[in-house]
Amino acid sequence: MRLRIMEWFWRISRWFANRTFAKKLRKTPEKVLTLLQLCEKVGIPTDALAEDVQRRLDEPVSQIARFGGYLVRNAICLQLYGDEDFRMRKAMQAGALVCMSDHDIENVPCLVVKDVPATYAAMCAVYRDMAPARGTAVTGSIGKTTVKRMIDSVYAQDFTTFCDPENDNLLNSIGSVCQRIPDTVQQYIAELSEDTPGLLALMTEIVRPDILVYTAIDKSHIEAFGTQERIIEEFATAARYLRKGGVCIMSRDELNPAHLLPDVRMQFVSQKDRDADYFADDVRVDPQGLTFTVHVRATGKAYPVRLHNIFAVHNVTSALLAFAAGVASGMEPEQIVCGLNAFRTSGIRQNIYKSGATTVYADCFNAVAKSVRAAVETASKIPVRSGCKRIAVLGDIAETGEYTQEVHRELVEIVDNSDFAALLTCGENLRRALEQNAVRDDLQVYTFENQKAMNRQLKKLVRNGDLVLFKASHSGRLKTSIRAVFPLAYLRESIKYYTPRIKWYFRVILN
Repeated sequence: MRLRIMEWFWRISRWFANRTFAKKLRKTPEKVLTLLQLCEKVGIPTDALAEDVQRRLDEPVSQIARFGGYLVRNAICLQLYGDEDFRMRKAMQAGALVCMSDHDIENVPCLVVKDVPATYAAMCAVYRDMAPARGTAVTGSIGKTTVKRMIDSVYAQDFTTFCDPENDNLLNSIGSVCQRIPDTVQQYIAELSEDTPGLLALMTEIVRPDILVYTAIDKSHIEAFGTQERIIEEFATAARYLRKGGVCIMSRDELNPAHLLPDVRMQFVSQKDRDADYFADDVRVDPQGLTFTVHVRATGKAYPVRLHNIFAVHNVTSALLAFAAGVASGMEPEQIVCGLNAFRTSGIRQNIYKSGATTVYADCFNAVAKSVRAAVETASKIPVRSGCKRIAVLGDIAETGEYTQEVHRELVEIVDNSDFAALLTCGENLRRALEQNAVRDDLQVYTFENQKAMNRQLKKLVRNGDLVLFKASHSGRLKTSIRAVFPLAYLRESIKYYTPRIKWYFRVILN
């Protein structure tokens, strides 16, 4: 019941924010372009437009967005991602100015263009250029949100920042936000996804970053690309719209597109190569989290860093990327260290919290084999009471294409080679992998066809003092298992999650 109240509060907040924005818009006409001005700036010939669109050319455009979400009155409504024609009619009924599509829609004033995503990106870039804020873009297969939030924590020590606390990292989300960056913002930080071929370049066109940060590159979304080489080539396109004098920051320890970017200024971080621009050593894990030392090659100086309540060693690389971004933005290393020390995890990303005496390790927003290995290794380092056990709850990894069997077989091997006492799985691919691979005798294995049965077994299995790891792709919906088995802890963490989300939404709408 409490969760339903929170969800309704979120919906009411969105409705109220949209209404307030529509009223505010009429008071700030100097920040609004007419439809004619917008068409001229992106090269759309207006004399060829339909008559019902031409009658609206002198009307101010409140925004460009898809139906729902941020859409308000006098907006250009996009037909994206297979949106059906009836949604455009509903948008017009809701007060949209015109719709943008690649074809005419009956009874709808339609701005017909050849490529809707590309035209949308060009229009949003017009609004982005009106904002004085410098831009930092973060992309990669895994770890984007963590690195983005670390950079936000660092920048906040010296700048006014504008950064989504979660992962609205698709084209329409990035475009909606870039249309509303406040003039007072000094640093805008964006997270860009590579899930659909061709869209990453369009998102960087909108953001126009001064700093481009690459996190780890893996086989995430390989179903859409076919090979890992094509994924790396896709990431290389993100540098296409890097501003003059901009810099790309990446890890030498991971796959990266550096060989495809010979004319781009690079900075490298590493936990292995001491010749990198930023190198970390003396990495230690204690009950409070991670400690390590960052060495800056340019100055020869070293800086101790602590990450609180974070135990996964791969986060040292994330912190190095944030450290390098801070230096590239002109910050002092001491300020950067303060920002990293202040960083905290939240939600279902590498978040460790208590439910009574039981430790919950929620890391189930995204997954590839590499991140599962990191999660299992991390959970193995978190202390549990004597006589208590570690339990892994895994779901299938999505979008693995022809590598599906190989990836899920590797997941089973990862848990089999750990000190976990029990493994619970929900998913056809993991079930097959367990049938084809023997595991050690002392590992209790439970496979389920539905999540409710798995939740009932987990309730029977878990005891005070145990540690439970939840790891899967977002489509595995393991957060519903956390909610079912640990309801009070989930509610407490949900409040922590929704509060910054609501604040961010109102800031975007009411900037």
